[in-house]
Amino acid sequence: MKRIVIALNLVATLLLVACSPKSGNTTKVVGQFAENAPETIEIEIQGEKTVLDTTVAVVDGRFEVEIPKLATTWSLFKSGSNMITFISDGSTITIDPEAGTAVSSDADGPHSRNMVFSNRWNDYQTKIAECGNDVEAIEKCRNENIGALTDFTKEAAQNNPDNIVGLQALQMLYLYRLDVSPEEMLSMVNGLSDEMKNSPVSFMVSELLNRFDGLVKSAEGKPFVDFTVVQDPENPETSTVKLSDYVGKGKYLLVDFWASWCVPCRAAMPYLIDVYNTYHDDKFDMLSIAIGDKVEDTVKAASELGIIWNQIINAQQIPIDPYGISEIPTLILFGPDGTILKRGIEVEQLDEVVKEALAV
Repeated sequence: MKRIVIALNLVATLLLVACSPKSGNTTKVVGQFAENAPETIEIEIQGEKTVLDTTVAVVDGRFEVEIPKLATTWSLFKSGSNMITFISDGSTITIDPEAGTAVSSDADGPHSRNMVFSNRWNDYQTKIAECGNDVEAIEKCRNENIGALTDFTKEAAQNNPDNIVGLQALQMLYLYRLDVSPEEMLSMVNGLSDEMKNSPVSFMVSELLNRFDGLVKSAEGKPFVDFTVVQDPENPETSTVKLSDYVGKGKYLLVDFWASWCVPCRAAMPYLIDVYNTYHDDKFDMLSIAIGDKVEDTVKAASELGIIWNQIINAQQIPIDPYGISEIPTLILFGPDGTILKRGIEVEQLDEVVKEALAV
């Protein structure tokens, strides 16, 4: 079953701590235009707020500037529409504007490590693209290469705990759903250095920690994790609901986390309707929880799609961390006492999973 991946925020928020760069704590950025040199170029250290935006004069086609060392995030060379990303790792970064490259003088520094990391992932994407459009051929290519790529990415995360390469590797493991258990992911995120955990991109670390902590705590066999939703902010007293209003009430409960804009969620509805019509009784019920959705869109889609079971609307992001939700639809089956019996259920196996749980 196809799902919509809920991506983490990949944009770093950066704060420049030092008022002035100290000796040995700067990165030299140099480069040469072969022709058509502009009068100036820009170097930025980016984030939710731009923390460094310096304009550098180009003399006889050449530019040179020193910027603070900040290997916990990305820096950017800009010349017109030309942009080249690099890591300010305390080395000398040589920019070739025409070739679109940035090369570090430190062959084993964070910037160079990132080049190795990026090249490996680019090679993988190229191999997959060369497999053509046949679904079986693409899956075969993926299976032949994904194991080594997973090991490589895990090593990159573990070997770069104090710079942005490690965090980027963890993001790739997460976004591409590589075969790493939530417990191992949580351990690797916790293994990031204090420098990264307290860095300008610390919120990205926190997002990963929260997501995988939620997955570990809401694993199969664990008790349900409660949360509260105000469905109508203008009438909180009458519209506030909790997951515990439905879970742990003596029935098996199938919960569908979805959104009206999610095409796979809508495609899953016929399966859900069949399961509800077949098994709904005093032992089994269902609940849909809309996340990241406008209330009016949820209500309209629910009517159009035939959702006649219980719903929680306007949940927005509230359930995401407690249940480590990374994609929708996410289907979780709870036991009568609220124990999580099965999660990540494919809709094609939904009938079988419910039938087995109910022993019918």
